[in-house]
Amino acid sequence: MSESSPRVSVLIPNYNNGRESSESGRRDFIGDLLKSLRDTLIDDPTPVEIIITDDGSTDDSLATCREWATQKWRGWRGEGAFCRLIEMDHCGVLSIVANRLMSEARGEICVRLDGDVVIHTPNWAEKLVEVFEAGPSKLGIVGPKQLSPNGFVHSAGDWVLHPRGYHHLGQGIAADYVTRAIEVDHVMGCFYCFKRDVWEEVGRYDETILRGQTVDFGLRARMKGWRCFCTPVISFTHYHSERKKRANVADTDPGMAGALDRFREKWGFDRLAPDLDAVAERYSGTPLLWNARWFSPALPWPPPQKTAVPRTVESTTWGGYGSNEALRQAMDARVHIALETIQSHAPGRRAIQVNCRDGLLCHLLAKQGIECIGVDGDPTLLDVARQMAGKADYPAGSPKFVQQIDARCLPVEDRSVDAVLLFDDFERHPNPIGLLREVWRVLDVEGVMAILTPERPNPLDADVDCLHPYRAHELNTQLRYSRLFEVVHPAESSSAESAGGGGMLFVIARRPDPAKFGIPQKELVTTQAAG
Repeated sequence: MSESSPRVSVLIPNYNNGRESSESGRRDFIGDLLKSLRDTLIDDPTPVEIIITDDGSTDDSLATCREWATQKWRGWRGEGAFCRLIEMDHCGVLSIVANRLMSEARGEICVRLDGDVVIHTPNWAEKLVEVFEAGPSKLGIVGPKQLSPNGFVHSAGDWVLHPRGYHHLGQGIAADYVTRAIEVDHVMGCFYCFKRDVWEEVGRYDETILRGQTVDFGLRARMKGWRCFCTPVISFTHYHSERKKRANVADTDPGMAGALDRFREKWGFDRLAPDLDAVAERYSGTPLLWNARWFSPALPWPPPQKTAVPRTVESTTWGGYGSNEALRQAMDARVHIALETIQSHAPGRRAIQVNCRDGLLCHLLAKQGIECIGVDGDPTLLDVARQMAGKADYPAGSPKFVQQIDARCLPVEDRSVDAVLLFDDFERHPNPIGLLREVWRVLDVEGVMAILTPERPNPLDADVDCLHPYRAHELNTQLRYSRLFEVVHPAESSSAESAGGGGMLFVIARRPDPAKFGIPQKELVTTQAAG
């Protein structure tokens, strides 16, 4: 690269990012972006080129781009053109436009920007170069801190291969709380920075993926050993929520569904709700499993007990239920939730509680005529459950208690229950999508699943060991894109006390006929009943 060549190539695909395409009619998306580039780069010492490729825009954004293409830099950059504009006939495929931009780029670092972002950090190109130069070996992809129009964080990096599935780190937190760089699976494509070396090794954007092409590109880079970080030293705002819906196939529901189908076909897992066991099996030994938190050798399950001394009744919830008011209220709230779910939504009264612990909830439900099975991994707690159940009479028979040896397999037969209760358990499972498949397997058609889980109060991840608490939108997204259930009662975020304790998320979902989702049964049933 000659001394006159740019160090950083800024690449902007544009399609209808004008004032006419904003909901209010007042925000000039592409004009605001280009103004922010001028203001933040005017004193930046980094040689930069800006290239816009317009994909046949029909609003005022094309005229805006043409006007900016006539402007000069001024200052130390001399009288060079501010940007270069390439006009294409409309194709409606972002990857095609982005690949065209890359064919024109000359920089050693490439920065892809959506046409509806605004950059806030002065001299950000210089800072970006410093991040790459000071970063670890094989740092290939970097993303800045993304803000929402309200000023709070939208994303400080993304997880893809995570028990909660695809989600943004720090979404909803104050911008000042994100202060350190973090290695992640992915950074948002709206401000996507990567070394040209990555492109030359990985190849072009996949033009068959209409949405999520940077996720595909980033995972391919991971497979080649490249690393990805989000940095807080650069920040920007993405105004996509203020735009009108664009009339192209990629932004339609079928277009987005098709992009997810194409990704699933290519990678063998869902982009938004991956089955981590399937990922681990398919990509064993590859750099895709770089995150040891979720892909280290499996820990023993259940966790080994600190003592071999059997549990006493007094040391369990049975002992506290009569004397501890808070415990009794929490347990009674769970009984109410379970009864309401079964009586209002389940086709029958056969229920299983996963992670039943000492069996008190199963006992209380059986007293109400529910046919209960409790499963748990701790045999000492199950001994207490059987002991106490043996002392009581039940209108529909005593609850049964079965030890769960494998966290990934429920020890009951296919289609044998009408309701599955996942209370204080979903956030602990090493592979929630695998658990959902098991729940689907054991539920009869039209059976229901109830999830009760603590809401994570902090938008930043607070994963401890295998604990991965949810926020409401994360849980709803994972259930939706599991493609297994029809959500009857979605999770709702609340900081107020609710049934079962403050800050709890509650979901009811139904197991419909698989034909409703167009999924063959053989694709869903991945495990068999144990024993």
